Amino acid sequence: MKEKQSPEIALLQAALDAQTKQNQQLLLQIDKLQQQLDNLLRLLYGKKSEKQSSSRDKDNDDKPDKPFNLTSQNNKTNTTTPSGKNKPKRKALPKGLLRERIEYTLPEQACLCSWCQSRYQVIGEELSEQLDFIPAQLIVKQHVRYKYACKNGCEIKTAPFPEQPIDKSIAGAGLLSEILINKYQDALPLYRQIQRFKRHDIHLSESTLCDWVMRCADRLQPLVLAMKADLLRQKKLHTDDTPIPVLAKGKTKTARLWTYVADGFCEHPIVIYDYTPTRAQSGPMNFLSGFKGFLQADAYNGYDVLYQSGDIIEVGCLAHSRRKFFEIAQTVKQNSLAHDALNKIAAIYLVETRVKQLSYQRRYYYRKKYLKPLYRQLHHWLRRYQKKTLDKTPIRQAINYAMTHWRALQNVLADGRLQVDNNTAERAIKPVVIGRKNYLFAGSDEGGKRAAIIYSIIETCKQNAINTFDYLRDILTRLPTHKANKIHELLPYNWKPLTI
Repeated sequence: MKEKQSPEIALLQAALDAQTKQNQQLLLQIDKLQQQLDNLLRLLYGKKSEKQSSSRDKDNDDKPDKPFNLTSQNNKTNTTTPSGKNKPKRKALPKGLLRERIEYTLPEQACLCSWCQSRYQVIGEELSEQLDFIPAQLIVKQHVRYKYACKNGCEIKTAPFPEQPIDKSIAGAGLLSEILINKYQDALPLYRQIQRFKRHDIHLSESTLCDWVMRCADRLQPLVLAMKADLLRQKKLHTDDTPIPVLAKGKTKTARLWTYVADGFCEHPIVIYDYTPTRAQSGPMNFLSGFKGFLQADAYNGYDVLYQSGDIIEVGCLAHSRRKFFEIAQTVKQNSLAHDALNKIAAIYLVETRVKQLSYQRRYYYRKKYLKPLYRQLHHWLRRYQKKTLDKTPIRQAINYAMTHWRALQNVLADGRLQVDNNTAERAIKPVVIGRKNYLFAGSDEGGKRAAIIYSIIETCKQNAINTFDYLRDILTRLPTHKANKIHELLPYNWKPLTI
């Protein structure tokens, strides 16, 4: 028979077990804090890219089957490699640029042949082009309205003055466009633009420029409303959000700027931003009211209410899952579970690189054949190591995150127009992030809403390969007299500049 332990030994054993459990918890806490410290140091001093090294896992399970040839042209372009003979050539300068011809001739004494003393004749020329810069010019438009009078002195009339983007303002459409682009496309705050104007001996106050921006946003708002109606008719959208500091009484509060993107696989590439004072789920709910289709987003739980009706189908972001494994891989040795997961995810992205130029119908069948098995392998790997790894460890948390959102991640296989990640929306939100670093905060909630309007116009122009300055200058000129029921004609993807 097993000898019964004395109360003292049992008490000591219980204390030892409790101490052992506490030590394990402390070790997990140390590992967690160490990883947070390593991640912070990497963000401060390390590389930001999540690209893996060129070394590949030798395991055959991590390699996708060799896909069929897409086109012979694609195969040719993939097999070419840069060499010393094929150095990159300098791109030709645009033909539309103003050109100034500067001619160089030999001096008079050098125009005689050293053999026969006859005079040289011009037989040709060698042309090389150099790009130079002339500082931007401000011009003054003098609007002269002639007055007319009846010869009998009955009445006097003056030629009408055309409606302007801003009534009774000295700012023309070109100047307003330049200010908007400088701030919202090039992230140049208004106070820095004022310094530029001073170099031209033009003195403008910041309040004046703020008023001009506000009035331009009000002019552009009908365009964004019309774009939103087109956006919500698309079959799939990308969305993301970023915090925006907003000036409040004695402090700043944190608001949100959301982006909603219809990319090149939709009927029209459209990018619309929406400002909300908080990150409440009511923001995307109100904006996406009436939308039916696929929504590619991150794992923010505020979106969950959108998926309950079944009209909106959630599509996850593989890049978010990969990032959690990548952060672990940066702090541990090679051949870890994190590296194993990264290799399996890299195999998925390898297949994706081969379908970028395909129509979305062909992408669907290509993925079904080559991508679906890779997703199945990754899912089996996640399930296997979810049981084998310790709870609350970083690797277990990364696996749990992927498993929690697995159904949304594999929904990419449902339609060829979908993407494996939400990088489309993250790229659209980047201009806001860059601008936020420069102008620091929005002046008010109304300022945030107007910023969303201008960002929507500029980024949609960029998506449609439209010169933003040409577009803004044209529509700011036309909007005051354009009919409201024909506003769709001025949308970036429908825009046709006036020919003079």
